[in-house]
Amino acid sequence: MDPLFYKILHLAGLMTLFTGLAVLLVQGKDGPLRKQALIFHGIGLFLLLLGGYGLMAKLKLPYTAGWVFLKLGIWVFFGATVVLAKKGILKGVVGWAVCIALGAVAAWAGLVKPF
Repeated sequence: MDPLFYKILHLAGLMTLFTGLAVLLVQGKDGPLRKQALIFHGIGLFLLLLGGYGLMAKLKLPYTAGWVFLKLGIWVFFGATVVLAKKGILKGVVGWAVCIALGAVAAWAGLVKPF
């Protein structure tokens, strides 16, 4: 497939993930849309991983580069945000700031590939 397909898939995953995170962080642990937000969150994580690794395979990029592990660590953190939001550790403006900052770091690592 065309590398553009994987880029679009990766970006669609990012948008889906952040939509789910928005609902989780705004509603709290007992909101009426929690189930739908969790579904969006999970689908977004899956699409991010599928698009990212698909693009790496298509472009023949090394899987052992440092920036890949950085992005994978950020991906794991985003997976854990569901638990962190439910326990009240990650909420409100601080939660948003952390998620946006880590999303920006992941974008930087994917574009610049510093190590």
